[in-house]
Amino acid sequence: MDKHLKLLSLTGKRALVTGAGTGLGLQMALGLAEAGADLIICGRRLEPLEDCARQAREFGVEVTVIQADVTVEADVLRLKADAGQVDILVNNAGFGLSKPWTEVTLDEWREVTALNLDAPFRLCQLFAPPMMERQWGRIINIASIYGSVAGDVRRYPGLEWDIPSYFASKHGLHGVTHYLAPKLAPYGVCINSLSPGMFPSEQNDDKLTPAVKAALVDGTPMRRMGETDDLKAAVVFLASPGAKFMTGQDVIVDGGWTVW
Repeated sequence: MDKHLKLLSLTGKRALVTGAGTGLGLQMALGLAEAGADLIICGRRLEPLEDCARQAREFGVEVTVIQADVTVEADVLRLKADAGQVDILVNNAGFGLSKPWTEVTLDEWREVTALNLDAPFRLCQLFAPPMMERQWGRIINIASIYGSVAGDVRRYPGLEWDIPSYFASKHGLHGVTHYLAPKLAPYGVCINSLSPGMFPSEQNDDKLTPAVKAALVDGTPMRRMGETDDLKAAVVFLASPGAKFMTGQDVIVDGGWTVW
């Protein structure tokens, strides 16, 4: 690799990406592979993971596929046992439930927070200590712009845009990032969050009507939604040797959405 790019090279590092089979997880896993990282990818569905692995191996890296539900403790412990050394942890798996906040049940609330907040913290508990022992590690929590700002209902015409558990869980994930940053910093382990803006995904495709798409584009200064390579460089930077003096921060990739 060119000497000027060594600070961004991930060659020799191993990255665990949760929820890597589709959407943003797939994009980020492929970005890490392109930068030279070997991958451990996990998710609930095997077929998308195998497809991600096939694409990643085209970059000449090793890929380990582990089917696991990170909200199930037995699966999490098996993931820890089977993953081997993990230098980079990307806590990406997550989802949201749209329902009026006055009607959300505690079980529904807990289902979202279990995946979006509890699971990342549990994975940090398991994978951060070995990083601390080796004096090197990167943890990237995939949050959201809705972990920092409220949602403007005008950007979702025709939808009941009410996702309280998603907002709360993503705000909480920033809290985990801030809390752990000074705990890990003395050991050379950096933890940051990455907050995407408006990206199409499997989860929201049915909600992206022409009217909603137009409103989302109108709310983005760059006048477009996120594309399949817009997060790759950000996650590679946060995972890289060059990010060694950056911790407890939030990198926002939203086309300017949050500046308005």
